[in-house]
Amino acid sequence: YLGSGHILNLDQFAGRSGVQVLSEVGAGLPLHATAQGKLYLSTLKDGDVCALLRARGMVPFTPHTLTTQEAVLEQLAQIRASGFAVENGEYKIGLRAVCASVLDREQRPCYAVGVVGLFRHINSREFEEATEAVVITAQHISAALGYRA
Repeated sequence: YLGSGHILNLDQFAGRSGVQVLSEVGAGLPLHATAQGKLYLSTLKDGDVCALLRARGMVPFTPHTLTTQEAVLEQLAQIRASGFAVENGEYKIGLRAVCASVLDREQRPCYAVGVVGLFRHINSREFEEATEAVVITAQHISAALGYRA
């Protein structure tokens, strides 16, 4: 997380398909409009989330961007329950993403791992498989960092 109200993209890997979706490494991504940002927000108390969103604003990037604190808080409750965050065209039209937290040995989220792509729907088999792979990968990386459930 960057104090500027953005989440930091540390690294990425481009897939082998003909279409590639890449953000610039080192780029700041908005908290309220990306899976990575919402995953980070889900680690905070609701009051802290509201204060942060109020201070940073909630710029609409697409017609699907969450622009109310209530809508964000509703999604954060789902993220906390499921263990992963989804972006459904909120930052860029047509892009969908899923992210899960990587936990350190003190059980604190320290990184996120995710997949961003041109999935047709978040309810598709392809997106469900990506979600499962992201969650399992985050669990493996967490274990390698010393996290024990």
